[in-house]
Amino acid sequence: MMIRIFYSALCALLTSLLFSSSLYAQAFDQQYQAWKSQQQAHDARLQSSHSNYYLAKPSLQANAGPKVNINTATAKDLQQLHGVGEKKALSIVEYRQQYGRFNSVDDLQKVKGIGPKFIEKNRHRLAI
Repeated sequence: MMIRIFYSALCALLTSLLFSSSLYAQAFDQQYQAWKSQQQAHDARLQSSHSNYYLAKPSLQANAGPKVNINTATAKDLQQLHGVGEKKALSIVEYRQQYGRFNSVDDLQKVKGIGPKFIEKNRHRLAI
């Protein structure tokens, strides 16, 4: 009698596990399908974008701001340039005070910490 109750309980347990696993699998499939449809919608949106999207953006140089005269600019004005913080701006002003006016934009390379990459990045904004 005891064995029969044990087998009945075991069968009930196995049956409930079987049904619960199929319900879990069904819920997982539904979640996967929802995720997949979101991904496909995102992919379709990306593919529908124009292929020249990045080419159509306005150039950064056009919106970069006014030119900075390196012979008259204050340290605060010089900080508007790309890659110039307070320390570099002060070193430009100190160099100008010690050695006089810059004759060309390329003369900025004489200031410690300023190289050709800086000049090229900011050439469109630099004035004498």
